Amino acid sequence: MTNQEFIEKVGKAAIKYYDKYKILPSLTIAQAILESRWGKSELAVECHNYFGMKWVEGCGCDYRTFKTGEQWPDGTRYNVNAKFRSYKSMNEGIKGYYEFLQYPRYRNLRGIKDYKEACERIGTDGWATSLNYTNNLIALIKTHKLYEYDKCANRKG
Repeated sequence: MTNQEFIEKVGKAAIKYYDKYKILPSLTIAQAILESRWGKSELAVECHNYFGMKWVEGCGCDYRTFKTGEQWPDGTRYNVNAKFRSYKSMNEGIKGYYEFLQYPRYRNLRGIKDYKEACERIGTDGWATSLNYTNNLIALIKTHKLYEYDKCANRKG
């Protein structure tokens, strides 16, 4: 799948789920690109987990263990083995993302209309340990004009 096909596939699902979850499609697409390396990471290919979502007991899906890079607040990088959610299809993985965002710490994303604010919030909420996470998401949205998907969703919702 090309990068543009990946954007279109995730974007179509993001617009579909916007009415129910009110999460900006640009944020969804940018996270999928960044977390899965355009759908090409081992986690994405083998587990249809495009967002780097970790597994917890009772979350309702299988898991696989992968080594993952993390970053301390002082910038020091380290690796850990972690359990990640595993899904049977891309659609199931994307739906799992929206269900994951229902945890209380991410509910502040619901209904946000500005992609920069959404990126800042998900960074502050602790989605990733990378100190550049928010800036990386914003750069992806600008570079690939992912905000155009927000216009489609906002017309619907």
